[in-house]
Amino acid sequence: MARLRGCGGAVYVEQQVIEDCEDVWNEQVDADVTASLDTSDYKVGSGSNKFVCAAGLGVGDIIASEVIAALDISGYTTLMMWAKSSVLTAAADLQLLLDDTAMCASPVITSDLPILEADVWKLCVMAETLTGATAIISVGLKYTVDIGAADIRIDHIVAAKAVAGIRSWSLDHVMNIEDTTGFDSSCHKTFAPTVDEWAGTFEGFKDGAPLDIGSVVLLELRESGTATQQWRGNAIVTAIHPNVPVAGVVAYSYDFQGTGALEVASA
Repeated sequence: MARLRGCGGAVYVEQQVIEDCEDVWNEQVDADVTASLDTSDYKVGSGSNKFVCAAGLGVGDIIASEVIAALDISGYTTLMMWAKSSVLTAAADLQLLLDDTAMCASPVITSDLPILEADVWKLCVMAETLTGATAIISVGLKYTVDIGAADIRIDHIVAAKAVAGIRSWSLDHVMNIEDTTGFDSSCHKTFAPTVDEWAGTFEGFKDGAPLDIGSVVLLELRESGTATQQWRGNAIVTAIHPNVPVAGVVAYSYDFQGTGALEVASA
């Protein structure tokens, strides 16, 4: 594999919540779908939207949609959301809809969800041209291929974009270990892995308002523009460090703590 140039990297962070999925969608629900709030299986907040889809759900049907307060997300470049399916799906089997008319009747944005492994939460990151999304009032989920009966969960739909001015990021992903030495260890210390954790920093020049600290955000750390060369997960921005030199450029650095699983970059 060729060496990667660092100039292809970026830090993308959630900056606008579109739908938090903390209550049951009820603008419309297909007759072959049962919608509910799942408070035992979710990624952000205290619940996720669960859709139990019967085998009779028609291809091209809108599973459900929800009314939201009007949002202008035209300045963003990426949609992020958590999704989980009880069966394996291919890319574009499910679509996220955003519309400036009720019930997602004529979507302004139709965004394909990526492959979902069965029973595994996936952070779906969809780069989109959102320039026409100036007054979104309805968000929906569409069924494009017959995948049979399935339980589908979604959580925390947001708009994101690159943090302007950032010039570097670093990440520490570590496995904690515990001492398991006993009398049967033949006088040699033994250890066992327990839980992993991740945290890091990113820094650059001031370009716009600083990020808020203290809340959980969706974070994507890009090594390059290649979709597999990115680290993703929920993180808490824990600190901001302004630096103002008399003979230099105003800079910011941020600390973050990952919470939950980290999607690891690959080749």
